[in-house]
Amino acid sequence: MNRDDPSTDHRLTIDQALFAARRLLGQSGIETAALDARILLQWATGLTAEQLVMRGGEDLPDDAGKRFEEAIAARRRGMPVSRWMGRREFWGMDLALGPETLDPRPDTETLVAAVLSRLGRMSRPFIRDMGTGTGAILLALLKELPQARGLGSDLSFGALKQARLNAHALGLSGRAGFLLSDWGAVPARRADVLVSNPPYIARGELAGLAADVRHHDPRRALDGGADGLVPYRMLANQLGGLVHSGGLIALEIGYRQGEDVLSILKQAGADVTGRGLGLVYDLAGRPRVVVARAPRR
Repeated sequence: MNRDDPSTDHRLTIDQALFAARRLLGQSGIETAALDARILLQWATGLTAEQLVMRGGEDLPDDAGKRFEEAIAARRRGMPVSRWMGRREFWGMDLALGPETLDPRPDTETLVAAVLSRLGRMSRPFIRDMGTGTGAILLALLKELPQARGLGSDLSFGALKQARLNAHALGLSGRAGFLLSDWGAVPARRADVLVSNPPYIARGELAGLAADVRHHDPRRALDGGADGLVPYRMLANQLGGLVHSGGLIALEIGYRQGEDVLSILKQAGADVTGRGLGLVYDLAGRPRVVVARAPRR
């Protein structure tokens, strides 16, 4: 029996299948081999991490073994775990992904935390999420702010459909609306809080992205124009119509874009130097979010 290959015809125990999958993923150069193998085995079996440990000596059922084999083969070809499962955990929420949505990364939780820590006495804000995708940012904020309401907009109908489904699954659809809209559209209602994780990759850098991003995230959720800053300029040009005077603005950025985005917002009249404003760093110590206040009128 070949215990290094979960596709063998011989019945493997759960522990043996997990060990074999870790080795195969490691041999394919996947740095997160152990974590990916465990998550995919949980997916294939429907067991929790604790149950995998407790039942490790049991035989892996044939149907679960086939699902696991297919998942490991896809991961070895570069398919991200979240894309294979069609789901991503974000801010403690289980979000469904779609082909037209960006796969929300843990770094984006920095933006959610930044907003929550800067709301002050604003307990019932109206939140606008530009380029909402799965709805991750908006839904995380609504989850933490039971009296808040929000509107997520996106240029992709498919992304909006997925965001609506996520809102419904989380019991948030009563407080979350979704709108088909591009970056230049100004809504009828100004927001108290404007958030966005816009496309910010410079077009010439798209080809150099990691394969799991380049081949599986939608291009228009990544392409920020020639210098990666086009969406920020479009947002800045519309601040007066998007956000109330002095309203909170929080935008995710590429780690080299902080000063450029601050400059764009400052030129538009936003306050980027007040208390709690400016750059916010992620857990890796890189600039990840720009926080500002809308121009006061």
